[in-house]
Amino acid sequence: MLASPIFFYSLSAQAKTMVDRCQSFWCEKYRLKKSIPAGPKGRKGLLLIVGGMKKDDGRQGAEIVATAFFRTVSVTEHETLFFGSVDAKGDIGKHPTALKEAYEAGKRLGD
Repeated sequence: MLASPIFFYSLSAQAKTMVDRCQSFWCEKYRLKKSIPAGPKGRKGLLLIVGGMKKDDGRQGAEIVATAFFRTVSVTEHETLFFGSVDAKGDIGKHPTALKEAYEAGKRLGD
């Protein structure tokens, strides 16, 4: 699971730093041609992003980065949840469906 607010159409600096630190996995997989096993049940991912904007076009940059990260660490499928208009502390709790959707998506990760 990767969760981040969106800043300037991308992941937060902290989330992006974590992704960037996984460059060694990219080198291992694509340069050294070593597989990164996904395990017997495979790997699934969840990208959970929030942003202050009302439109969901701000999610595109974050999704591009997350997709590259997930692919690198052998996550074969992932789901994205984006919630806009979440700009202040406590706003996510006021969203009509966010907590339920996130809960359900988390349950699907265990399936």
